[in-house]
Amino acid sequence: MLRARWPDRRRDLAGWLLTPLVTLVAAPVTAGAVGVLILLGGGFSQSPTFCESVVSDNRCEEKTLAMLGEHAVLFGAVWLLLWLVPWWRGLRTPRVLLAVVATLVLVAAPLRMMR
Repeated sequence: MLRARWPDRRRDLAGWLLTPLVTLVAAPVTAGAVGVLILLGGGFSQSPTFCESVVSDNRCEEKTLAMLGEHAVLFGAVWLLLWLVPWWRGLRTPRVLLAVVATLVLVAAPLRMMR
């Protein structure tokens, strides 16, 4: 008879608290640093490609703010999911992976503007 292997259910309250809090601080700083590096490299010298459909109406600013808002809302949703992962030690890896995904969501915004 096969036994299902359950994750380690010992408490990891420090990891459960610190992972979302560090993500909330580090992800925007990382995205901002990527944006500054792209800006210094000259990556924002022309309109982003996602603005091509609205450039004739001069609505690139609205399109850019909508895209940044989408990334911020998606980051918030993934960040809230971090609090839903139980505080078991066996779920530390999925919690960290979810924090990396949340960070990548914010870092993707300046990368989308570069293209």
